[in-house]
Amino acid sequence: MGKIMLNLWLAIARRTHMKSLKGISSFAAVAGCGSFAAAAKLQGVSAVAVSKNVATLERQLGVRLFQRTTRKLSLTAEGHQFYKQCLGPLRELEAAQAVIENSHKSLSGLVRVTCAAPLATGYVLPIVERFHGMHPRVQVELHLDDAVSSMVAQAYDIGIRVGYMKDSSLVASPIAPLPFVVCASPEYLRLRGAPSALEDLRQHNCLRFSRIGSQQPMPWFLNNLDQKLNAELNGNLCLNDFSALLTAGQHGVGLVCLPLPLVMPEIRLGRLVPVLTSSISMDLISYLYYPSRRNLPLRTRAMVDYILAELEGERDLHTSPEKLLAPFEWVGA
Repeated sequence: MGKIMLNLWLAIARRTHMKSLKGISSFAAVAGCGSFAAAAKLQGVSAVAVSKNVATLERQLGVRLFQRTTRKLSLTAEGHQFYKQCLGPLRELEAAQAVIENSHKSLSGLVRVTCAAPLATGYVLPIVERFHGMHPRVQVELHLDDAVSSMVAQAYDIGIRVGYMKDSSLVASPIAPLPFVVCASPEYLRLRGAPSALEDLRQHNCLRFSRIGSQQPMPWFLNNLDQKLNAELNGNLCLNDFSALLTAGQHGVGLVCLPLPLVMPEIRLGRLVPVLTSSISMDLISYLYYPSRRNLPLRTRAMVDYILAELEGERDLHTSPEKLLAPFEWVGA
């Protein structure tokens, strides 16, 4: 298959000026990133150069590939078709280049990683720092992102997400369950009391999380919390950032339901106290994703293996939440 694709691209190169290849590369980067500025950063050139490459390609093809307004950039019908047809050959060319790069003994190049925020700061960032110490010629872009986004379209090499994504172009490696824990500050619990059953949540200020662009707050992920009660959870604050929600909980604003990796350090410090630990759900699973293609760049393969091995050794991720939290449960005051 690789030889067929390479012959196809050599044929294109013979029939057209070499600028076409630059234009195709720039076009695919813009289509994947969604903007000329992001594509320029990805390719290490100026936005002006990317724009010129795409304009030249459009002239050579005789079609408009993008619809451009002052606020929006989108693919035309022809652009969608061309982008779909370009992705395979471009990946084959990248894989061919990776074979040459992998012949060097030392790892080098850029690895772009997107990671769900609850796992990023406490786990993935230290792992990436240790990996960089071992392989200083590897540059890493780490993007903290809780949105459900397309890894392929945004040109990420590695993605860590909560939940399984049905994408045949990606390999999914399970990491660990991601339990959510209800907790509050000691001051809040002394003032309002601790809920002993899910029904008690009706009498509490339940702070909520909402994704940007969503009209509804995210449900609380707890065992036996029925849909009706979940919808009736009431609080005076809804935030779109887990860290901000954590801070609100620390300051005694109300109960919060947050990922265990995010709250465990604060629980150990006594700034938050877990409640309703018998209702913790283990249904949500975190996964590491990476592109399913032959000749994966050595730097990406090495980082995938290293991250998975290091996360496998993280005790907090693989210990029962009830066992972890038992020493810190609220006993009243």
